[in-house]
Amino acid sequence: MTEEPIPADVREFILENIDSVAQLEALLLLRDNSERAWDIASLAQRLYIGGAEAQDILNGLVVYGLAINEDARFRYAARDESRQALIDGVALAYKRYLVPVTRLIHDKSQNIRKFADAFRFRKDK
Repeated sequence: MTEEPIPADVREFILENIDSVAQLEALLLLRDNSERAWDIASLAQRLYIGGAEAQDILNGLVVYGLAINEDARFRYAARDESRQALIDGVALAYKRYLVPVTRLIHDKSQNIRKFADAFRFRKDK
């Protein structure tokens, strides 16, 4: 069995705070351009996603404390040095271990969907 390349703290952060690859890419885009405030349309265009999805992603980043909303313009928000170091580690892991990181995010999403499906009422045929 091979050892997991994603550091434990990065894995935990992703599992607790990232809901999609697009959300991770939005976080890293905001981080890499921390001097810029992004509107929804600009972020959507940059990530090749729709405006509604961009809004959901940005709102999620705000809820997780990873972005701030200033009059419908969004900026990166690292609360402290340790949080900044962790997110730097997430960026490095995404760069080095693209497939394992994206697999982790997709597996998380699939597990959430399976859990939700367990509570769906289905009509018998």
